[in-house]
Amino acid sequence: MINNINPLKNYNWWSNIDKLILISTLLLLLFGVISMSSINQHFDGKFYFPTDLLLKKHLIFCIVGLVIIFALSQFSLKHAIFISLFIFVLSIILCLAAIFFFPETKGANRWIKFYNFSFQPSEFLKPSFIVLSAVLLGRYKIKNDYSFFLNILCLITISSLLILQPDFGMFILIFAVWLIQILSSNINLKIIIPIVLSFILVFLLCFFTLEHVKFRIMNFFFSEVGDNYQISKSLDSFENGGLFGKGIGEGTIAKNLPDVHSDFIFALIGEELGGFFAILIIGVYITIYFRIHIISQRSNNFFIVTALTGLANIFIFQVIINISSSLNIIPTKGMTLPFISYGGSSFISSSIIVGFILLLIKEEKNGK
Repeated sequence: MINNINPLKNYNWWSNIDKLILISTLLLLLFGVISMSSINQHFDGKFYFPTDLLLKKHLIFCIVGLVIIFALSQFSLKHAIFISLFIFVLSIILCLAAIFFFPETKGANRWIKFYNFSFQPSEFLKPSFIVLSAVLLGRYKIKNDYSFFLNILCLITISSLLILQPDFGMFILIFAVWLIQILSSNINLKIIIPIVLSFILVFLLCFFTLEHVKFRIMNFFFSEVGDNYQISKSLDSFENGGLFGKGIGEGTIAKNLPDVHSDFIFALIGEELGGFFAILIIGVYITIYFRIHIISQRSNNFFIVTALTGLANIFIFQVIINISSSLNIIPTKGMTLPFISYGGSSFISSSIIVGFILLLIKEEKNGK
């Protein structure tokens, strides 16, 4: 039976890769490049550096991202776990360095800067922690040992760092995805209830002690609190774009948004490409999510199921937060749109997520 197995099969990357997820990711990259090319016109003369630098750097992020996706998708489950552990530990160390040794930027200590290069190490906690959490949950289900409490300790460490930075939005994102992982693992409710109550307590403490958190929430529910310039312009952009948009580079409203290249890039898409393409992009994200969900439900491997669903959730939740913020459905949060917004750290993090997803799907396919 073993002699009938083609030894080259495991090395044929194209035959083992999930093509629907890969092609969908490439489509998102394409929309990102189109949007960033339009950003060049919007930022003309606003910065001391050449405006085409943003597009050039974004293209570099695309290349690096594709290399990461290709490389990670070729590894095994064992390699994925070791890589996640390495990224997780390194990210924790770099987050501490960002908090204590690097200057504050925009009211937060999230970035490490060297000359003209900067990155946000907390972005890499997302994929690495989800994979490690799946490992610890799998061990706990089998051995019923200390693994779950080690999982909680990792979450407390991450949460503490994110609140210290502060990055309340990412704290909410990671906790929500982690909680879904826990609930889907059928952990005893006696353990889950104290965790949820602790989260509510932390949420309230952050609301009353972190001014920017309180401001954004109050500003969302009470429009007379603070300045609604960005969200008003964002909504006007969608209205101005209509169904088919004004054309690439022809937007007149979105270009006035200070964060149009990152947090509000979906508003630019809505104005210049129109509602049709905005819905198409949402459809691509949904396609990736449901493809992962369908495959994960076929697996009998607890680790693969838990890791896949966790990675899919953290990917789609980021999409939901970004788009919902642009549409004033939730309070504004500085979170990028995966593979479309400008931002190297977020782009690489999203590439790691997709790389791990393709790896897990490949291993599930080969395990049958």
